[in-house]
Amino acid sequence: MENIKISVSESGRDENISVIRVDGVIDTLTATQLEEVLDRLLNRNRYKIVLDLAGVDYISSAGWGIFISRIKEIRGHEGDIKLANMVANVMEIYELLEFDNILEAFDNANSARAAFGNSSGPQGPKKKAPLTGVRTTIEQLPSFSQAAPTARTAEFHAESRGGKSLTRAEQIVLDSVREDPFYTISELKLVLQESLLDSGIGWWGVFKILWGNNLLSRRARFRYARQHRNRN
Repeated sequence: MENIKISVSESGRDENISVIRVDGVIDTLTATQLEEVLDRLLNRNRYKIVLDLAGVDYISSAGWGIFISRIKEIRGHEGDIKLANMVANVMEIYELLEFDNILEAFDNANSARAAFGNSSGPQGPKKKAPLTGVRTTIEQLPSFSQAAPTARTAEFHAESRGGKSLTRAEQIVLDSVREDPFYTISELKLVLQESLLDSGIGWWGVFKILWGNNLLSRRARFRYARQHRNRN
């Protein structure tokens, strides 16, 4: 079981900014702890929140979902969630999922704090402003399971695309996308290697599977997962 450490520091009434420092992995098992901390702040009407992620090297879809599910309420009270100190791995997912259109990210917590006082100022590497319609799209995403399908499960699927039967490797990749469209190509490669030990398929192999099934873009993977989710 993964461990997570969460600490909160608060400024005075004038600023009313809360900084949540997180260390560990934010996944399905630990996301509820962060959710409880966030909810306690909101219950006390503290809506200006900085998430210091310097000690976090992975955030699952469950973790990202917490931030996105609260942002409408927070902004409705003239607050915001600002991210700070993301490591390279987390930043990569953040950008791949286009969360930079929804949540601002900064190099450090001080820059994120300063942005509350001057949202149009020069502090921090401020990301693009949210695009119209993007927030609604993200909020409508279903909650996806973190469990990856196994090779044995894939054997019993009888799907085909364009009249062509899928290989076991293709089916595993497609099942993984359906279960969690947040997977990157590198993560899908690991899922495939764990499920099909003798596949010999690397990063480029997964790339080709996604490309061959029109799932190379993250938007396409989200749409694919939603479509199959709605069928079940």
